[in-house]
Amino acid sequence: MFALENLCSGYHDGKYFLQDITLEIPGKSFTSIIGQNGSGKSTLLRTLAGLEKYSGHAGLGNYEIAKISHGKFAKYVSVMLSGKNFTPSYPFTVREIIALGRLPHRKLFARLTEHDQEIILNAAKKLHLEKFLDRNIMSLSDGERQLALLACVLAQDTEIILLDEPTASLDPDKSLRIFALLRELANDGKCIIAAVHDINASLNYSDYYVALKNGKLISNGIAKNLSPEILREIYDTNFVKYVNSGRNDVLWHAVC
Repeated sequence: MFALENLCSGYHDGKYFLQDITLEIPGKSFTSIIGQNGSGKSTLLRTLAGLEKYSGHAGLGNYEIAKISHGKFAKYVSVMLSGKNFTPSYPFTVREIIALGRLPHRKLFARLTEHDQEIILNAAKKLHLEKFLDRNIMSLSDGERQLALLACVLAQDTEIILLDEPTASLDPDKSLRIFALLRELANDGKCIIAAVHDINASLNYSDYYVALKNGKLISNGIAKNLSPEILREIYDTNFVKYVNSGRNDVLWHAVC
């Protein structure tokens, strides 16, 4: 789905932060981007989303990302960036926020169709937001706003979903439900790529991982093949691997 070759991105102070990234991210799968804060996870995600200038090659299917029109791109790729600084200047309701996901599929100023309304409601139901649909988005907690932004992405109904810390501000139970939902979407044929912080919550639901450190690609591959050596290299600490015998989940515990 995505093919990167000698990619340099994140231009700042006369140089690129991401350096010489070469990898492929397949479709119909769930890929987690892991690494320390400041490793380049968000920059890589923004590059895939067409929001960063870059050198080298960044391909989406047969197209160069930088050459795809915004309108065409939005029909195939939906993006949820960090909602930490999300402060709308108008008192939008949750329903209106989710409805923004339908914009790429409508003519300018066209009314929402019954089909659009159905998709909006289904997106809200998947994230248990039905009772909040007519609430002001800013009256919700940080975690609830995060869910509303994710519902907007679901309403866009694209083949590819790019997410930056999709479970930020969420309690552990809600976080796991989100990863389970993303796993379900990947099983249904969508390409999910998420920059994540909680590796234990994400990797057990992921097919693949991409590991970054200081703007460089350290490793990428099948999530189940991630090793303590790779984790030590990217996080600068030792890890012990545990296996949950009941579910066969792998848990990584950092140790000094």
